[in-house]
Amino acid sequence: MAAMVTRQPEASIGLLKRVPGGQQRLGSPFHPREIALRRTVNVREFEMAQSPVTVNQYAAFVASGGRSEKRWWGDMGWEWLIGEEQGWGREDRSRPDRWEAQRDRPHHPVVGVTFYEAAAYCAWLSEQKKKTIRLPTEDEWERAARGEDGRPFPWGEAFDPALANTFESERNDTVPAASIGGDVGPYGLRDMAGNVQQWMSTHYQPLPEEAYPPGPLHVARGGSYNDTAYGARTTYRRAYPPGYFFPFLGFRLVVESR
Repeated sequence: MAAMVTRQPEASIGLLKRVPGGQQRLGSPFHPREIALRRTVNVREFEMAQSPVTVNQYAAFVASGGRSEKRWWGDMGWEWLIGEEQGWGREDRSRPDRWEAQRDRPHHPVVGVTFYEAAAYCAWLSEQKKKTIRLPTEDEWERAARGEDGRPFPWGEAFDPALANTFESERNDTVPAASIGGDVGPYGLRDMAGNVQQWMSTHYQPLPEEAYPPGPLHVARGGSYNDTAYGARTTYRRAYPPGYFFPFLGFRLVVESR
């Protein structure tokens, strides 16, 4: 009898959606962090993955052994990986938090990943695909989710709990990526209001009255199953230290247009 061959997961960018460039109004008057962002910027054209990176996609990085290669990690990321940077309770840094349980749900967004792990995946996948693949800036993310008409939710003006995986839907967990058809923005991007929050490449500068742990911070955008409608708005902003990880925090990819 021939021996069974276990196929390793293949590196995949996933389905991409083109987001046209143009002038984009950012922020809102409804929260201090959103007020601080209020301005109009010019955003260049880019392509964004239709949905967050899934467990199956990230598994290709784990299976390749790339997570142990220093070349995919920045200096601080490498220090985090080898245990010299604050782990915030993470004992096993060789793979995403609760990885074995996540592997049983290959089409769900990968979660329990730090900013460092998300950025390392982007660097590794860029080499695999010979493209520039990275995390979005929050300007890009807001344009993709909000469009030119300034809508508060990806689908329009009014919140509907049936349209996204948020706290109001009472699922209390992730669902397969892009599986809720109503959570779709003006350029075809899905899971922008619910399912998982998403790491941005953008650094965050705390407001004078805000208290955060010392060190750098990165913006996270998008609502999750753990967020109410208020946090699912296209303008809502959060920030975390890059070594933080949560069961409701993942990431998605941007591919630069050439």
